[in-house]
Amino acid sequence: MKDENNWGLRQSDLPEDWPNRPDGEPEQAALLIAAQSELGGGADVLVSMLNGCGIPAFKSGTLGKVILGFAGRGVDIYVPRTMLEDAREILDNPAQTGDEE
Repeated sequence: MKDENNWGLRQSDLPEDWPNRPDGEPEQAALLIAAQSELGGGADVLVSMLNGCGIPAFKSGTLGKVILGFAGRGVDIYVPRTMLEDAREILDNPAQTGDEE
């Protein structure tokens, strides 16, 4: 059985602003997107956009990039479980540009 409290990252690997639970342990990460590629650099943009909206995020799966020049197994983007719905809302309703008045 998978240990839900051990989801793969050391606390030192988490973004600096990653939230903690009331017991002081880091909030569990939730998978936001599992992409087959790095989205043409869009994974970094997405992580930056989420961070700019106050949602800490990180990507996993770019290890192959060092050797192959691209993430061979794709990229997963994670956010804190308590912020998953907010992150999905941001992705589903991107900011509009231009005059909408």
